[in-house]
Amino acid sequence: MFKEANMFTYLGYKLFGESIRKNVQKYYDLEKQLRQAMISMPPEMYIATARMVSLIFAVVGAILGLIISYIVIFFIGLPEVIFPIALPEPIYSFWMNFRAFVFAALLCAMITVALYFAGYFMFTIYPSTVISDRKSKIDRALPHAITFMYSLSRGGMNLIEIFRALSEYYEVYSEVSREAARILRDMEVLGKDLRTALADAVELSPSENFKEFLHGLITIIDSGGDITKYLEDRADFYLERARQDQKNFLEFLGLMAESYITAFVAGPLFLIIIQTVMVVMGQGDETTLYAVIYLVIPIGSFFFAMVIKLLTPTEEGEPPKLREKYTYLRRKVEEREFSDQIKELRKRINSWKFRKALRHPLDPIKRRPMYVFIFSIPAGLAFMFYGFSRYQFSPDIQWLFKVDDYIFLSLVIILAPFVVFYEAGRKKAKRTLRLTPIFLNKLASANESGMPIYRAIAMIAKTDTTPLKKEIQKIKSDLDWGISLNDALIRFANRLRVFELSRTITLLNEALKSTGNVTEVLMISAKDASNAELLRRERLSNMFMYVIIIYISFFVFIGIVYIITTTFLSTLAESAAKVAESGGTGMTMLRGIDVTTYKNVFMHAAVFQGLFAGLVAGVMGEGSLSAGVKHSLLMLVLAYVLFTVLI
Repeated sequence: MFKEANMFTYLGYKLFGESIRKNVQKYYDLEKQLRQAMISMPPEMYIATARMVSLIFAVVGAILGLIISYIVIFFIGLPEVIFPIALPEPIYSFWMNFRAFVFAALLCAMITVALYFAGYFMFTIYPSTVISDRKSKIDRALPHAITFMYSLSRGGMNLIEIFRALSEYYEVYSEVSREAARILRDMEVLGKDLRTALADAVELSPSENFKEFLHGLITIIDSGGDITKYLEDRADFYLERARQDQKNFLEFLGLMAESYITAFVAGPLFLIIIQTVMVVMGQGDETTLYAVIYLVIPIGSFFFAMVIKLLTPTEEGEPPKLREKYTYLRRKVEEREFSDQIKELRKRINSWKFRKALRHPLDPIKRRPMYVFIFSIPAGLAFMFYGFSRYQFSPDIQWLFKVDDYIFLSLVIILAPFVVFYEAGRKKAKRTLRLTPIFLNKLASANESGMPIYRAIAMIAKTDTTPLKKEIQKIKSDLDWGISLNDALIRFANRLRVFELSRTITLLNEALKSTGNVTEVLMISAKDASNAELLRRERLSNMFMYVIIIYISFFVFIGIVYIITTTFLSTLAESAAKVAESGGTGMTMLRGIDVTTYKNVFMHAAVFQGLFAGLVAGVMGEGSLSAGVKHSLLMLVLAYVLFTVLI
């Protein structure tokens, strides 16, 4: 949102700056929040921005109120009685003549005021949301950032240079890197000493864990203790705390799983059964049943999945692309001097890229599986509209029953390619994370025995039997061509594009710059990679239980719906038919049952339950909506096959 000054800031400051400055003492707490959120605006300008944007919201609200009033007055019509109050005749006549104007004025005023305060409230809570987000990011990255600091300290680098190195890797160490950059800025720009800069960072950091770490660091500096030993201890301590936090989150996830089953599996199932019986008994209509199936189940499950996604601590964004140390950046003067050669070189490069794209057309989709929707969505929509064209449209549910097969199959066409490419990429990433610590430990063992790192890589490239062998051979080829070890490892990380691997390679490269003890650096890097893999495996193994719970609840749901469709309704329909044949009057209420309609409605309920329960399973099991698509696809197919083949 508005993290820096903009045109709204300067315009608002001109309009409201004087009144804000008179009450500047009211915004003391806001100033601290802005600094904790790293929003680069003083509180006066932030409040001016808030008021300006709120004013714009109010203008939009007034216009919206006029539009709604016009539609209500001239198209819908005002009711005869708006307020159930008896008025004497002169006032009543006046009211009847001007009630449209009063209604429009009140509606405009209400919407204007509501949007004004909504805009201001949004700015009021925004720093708190940024602070909360920064806190969670710092806590997630802190164990790995401290390991990074420990590896550099082990190589003899002083604390200021360690903070400088940490501040350069925001893509890898997230908000911890920004905290390090703030400490470095206070020393280099504001002239503070290291201890004062650390003390100020304690006051402004949103993370209690980071504050605790800095407090300990200040104590070590004051007492002249061993910083390297402290960093080593803190790395292990915060790793254990991360495991405990993960355990607490899993317990919370268990509570959310129970809530989901109660609210969006058992609850809708109970309503479906009760409403079906009431409709059969002639005491209700089908509107409530349709609302549960077509609104409550899909919308409720989707929003539940989104809530879990927002609460789940995960690495966000795509893996960073690390920059090689000796990347050549061409100057414009050189382009003018060698323009003909550069044009020819660009033609050859573009020709090579084109041939490569023809040889490997699926590479972009493998890197970003979302690209497959460019092809699958048009294909799915084409198939769906083909189904629509086969039946004349009519605005009733019977038309939906005719085309629902095409809708569900089009969903399969859209989702199946994404599942294939996404799961293939995740499988490759998991394999890389599992094998990277093994590769680094092999390098450390070979180097410890006296073998140079280059020969160790060449030996592993020949003898390795894991799926990582091809990538190790590429590292060896880069070294043979004279590329530095750092750049060869960076290319290795950029080819695989796995977040944890990029973090490990960053640690390894920076540590190699600070020390000549390659074996120790490799062992520290392998330990960091192993810790990340351990956390991931523990989380997946524990969260897998909740995926099983979601599947069990889904099978219970479709099982009960299947029994209602095949047994309960069929029995009632047969009973109604027998009563009708015998001329009885005791069960005439059963004569209106349409078993086919209920079968289709319950099939939709099972499909919707599977489609959205799969998303919930993905978020609970792997912390990702994308990971839930495979569960959604599987449950959708199971529900569809059950109701179309077995019934």
